[in-house]
Amino acid sequence: MQVIANPGKYTEKEQLYFDVRNKEGRIITDEVLRSLPYVNSDSPYKKEWNIRAENFEKFLKYISGKNRKLNILDIGCGNGWMTYRLSEAGHYVAGIDLNMAELMQAEKVFGTTENLQWVYADIMTDVLPYQDCDIILFSASCQYFDDIEQLTKKASAYLKSEGEIHFTDSIFYKESKEAKSRSDAYYAQLAFPEMSKYYHHHSITTLKKAGYKKKAPGFFQTSPLQWWCYTKA
Repeated sequence: MQVIANPGKYTEKEQLYFDVRNKEGRIITDEVLRSLPYVNSDSPYKKEWNIRAENFEKFLKYISGKNRKLNILDIGCGNGWMTYRLSEAGHYVAGIDLNMAELMQAEKVFGTTENLQWVYADIMTDVLPYQDCDIILFSASCQYFDDIEQLTKKASAYLKSEGEIHFTDSIFYKESKEAKSRSDAYYAQLAFPEMSKYYHHHSITTLKKAGYKKKAPGFFQTSPLQWWCYTKA
C-alpha cells in the first residue's frame, strides 16, 4: 500500500465510519469479501447486494466494450471488492481511500499486483501518482464529497482526453433538503448524529450542471441506485 495522506489527520472520521458500519451490521469478514458482490441467501443485505451485483456486471460490460486494457482509479474503494474484480477482468486499477482499516483488509484479501494497487490518499488535497487515466470511478462513494463540481475538477485533472468519470451505486435527488432531513434522523436514531456532516446529498440538477449524463436506470427500471457519466472534452 502506498500511503500519501497523513493517517493521523483522518483517525477520528475513520473511527466514526467504522462505528456506524458496525452498528448497521455492515462490517465484512474476509470470507464474505472474497465473494462480493455475490452474497449468500442469508445475508441481511441480500437484496441490496443483488442490485449492486447486477449494476457491477453492467458496468463491466460497458468498459469491456472499449476492447482494451484500461487505467482505472477507484476512488473511495473501501474494502476493494470492485477494485479487485476490475483488475481480475484485465484492467490496471488503483483503489484509493482514506479508510486505513478497509485498505489493509483489501490488501490482505486480494494482494497487490502489477494490475492492482492500493493507495491511502485524499483526491481533494493530495497529488496522486497517476496521469492519463481512462476511467475514474466513484462507486457508492461520491456522497462523501461535498461539492460535485469541485470533485469533478479535481478528478478530471487525472483523465486523458475523452476519459470518463463514473458515479455508480449512488442515489441522487430531485430535492436534496428532504433527503438530508431523513439522513439526519437516521444517524440520530443510530446514536451517531455527527455522521450527517460527512454524508452529502447531491441533486440531479447539480450533476447535470457539472456535465454528467445519466446511464442507468432506464425509464422503466426501478432501481434506486443510479449511474451517471462525465466525459472529459
